[in-house]
Amino acid sequence: MNVGKVIVSRTDAIGDVVLTMPLAALLKQRYPSSEVVFLGRSYTRAAVECCEHVDTFLAWDEVADAGKQAQADFLRGADVIIHVFPRSEIASAARRARIPQRVGSSHRAYHIWNCNKLVGFTRRKSELHESQLNVKLLKPFGITDIPSLAEIPALYGMNRIESLRPDLVSLISTDKLNVIIHPMTSGSSKGWSLRNYTHLIESLPADKYAIFVTGTEADLEKIGGRLPFDRANVTSLVGVLSLPQLIGFINAADALVCASTGPLHIAAALGKCAIGFYMPIGIAHPRRYGPVGVDAHALLYDPDCERCRDGLDCDCLQGIEVSAVQEILDPLADRIAAR
Repeated sequence: MNVGKVIVSRTDAIGDVVLTMPLAALLKQRYPSSEVVFLGRSYTRAAVECCEHVDTFLAWDEVADAGKQAQADFLRGADVIIHVFPRSEIASAARRARIPQRVGSSHRAYHIWNCNKLVGFTRRKSELHESQLNVKLLKPFGITDIPSLAEIPALYGMNRIESLRPDLVSLISTDKLNVIIHPMTSGSSKGWSLRNYTHLIESLPADKYAIFVTGTEADLEKIGGRLPFDRANVTSLVGVLSLPQLIGFINAADALVCASTGPLHIAAALGKCAIGFYMPIGIAHPRRYGPVGVDAHALLYDPDCERCRDGLDCDCLQGIEVSAVQEILDPLADRIAAR
């Protein structure tokens, strides 16, 4: 198969995009001269451009509201497109663009008409992690071995990190554990309460921990003064960091604590201590979407929660104890303090 220019289409959230980077790595390993183009949403660009396995980024939202001809022209010139995140309008545009090899899951009816390389697998009932499931779409390229979760961290390739501004570099402590707390979510997953985060912050000794709270401008009003920003070892960076600078700051820090969000997967991909809060529910289960890294942790309150199992509205992750987070962080802080 000619794989000269390959479009990897994944137009959803940052975490999903990060978990697609191993697919790009495997393509580059098998076909080193290929050009990998990532088709995503504009707000994920900064994360994608950190990946050394991706040559070019295209933002689908630039043509999403354009006519069918403009969409086809936007994709024209590629040899292959891989529909990692299925969208009927993109599948149709790729066919109209006459991309020779169009790869998609056979479990989407519109792929039967628009794709000529169908891969038979289902995500919903699989026991594989999302980062592994993506690799199944490489079967038409002769790539059939699914990497283990232990092998995934080496495949992220997030090595093109923007230099951190000097004022942000100066915040990083050399004699304390630098912990980022990212308390809010975009709504795709439930988060730990601000009360729990407050208890966590108050339990981390100021002589061992430098704590940074991050979030978007939209999070400013939600957080308000509900976290102990008056503590000497706590710095608010809420609404301050662009995505490139957030990535750079995560790279400079030691650990990150949050729910199942993009920053959690970025931290895991960067090899940081990444601690996420989860519920054992459907496709949001850590088995499917947990952070994968050399020091990544998915915390559950009750792996067998009956309400989650029965598909009922549940908030069981609020029961995750502060001590569970401390048990992970304290040995790292003690190591730094002992230097």
